[in-house]
Amino acid sequence: MKVTLGQNLQTTCVLDGKKPLHTAFNNPREDVNPGEMLAASLGACMMTMVGFMALKHGDNAEGTLVEIVPKLDEKHSRIMGFDLTFEFPASFTPEQKEKYAKLAQGCPVHNSLREDITYHITIK
Repeated sequence: MKVTLGQNLQTTCVLDGKKPLHTAFNNPREDVNPGEMLAASLGACMMTMVGFMALKHGDNAEGTLVEIVPKLDEKHSRIMGFDLTFEFPASFTPEQKEKYAKLAQGCPVHNSLREDITYHITIK
């Protein structure tokens, strides 16, 4: 991945010549900021883990979603935690929902974040 700094604190990220992804810090902005990108990476990784494990166990997890709200410190200089709300298919039992929410937390992005980051998890 190559990241280039542009005007107004905007960055352009390109991975292997694919479509560029832009980030921005200043408002007004149309692009995501780097902290939002981290939250999106966490969510995408968690959903990939849920999908992979569901296939392995013969379950259909299509439509599962996770809503992620980053919690910042007072200075807005560090993400201190995430509020995560998992919504699983209506066909899932409460036990399946618990199992897949726990499996999601084994994804590589989650495992790479600081150990002192807190996670408040809601399962629907």
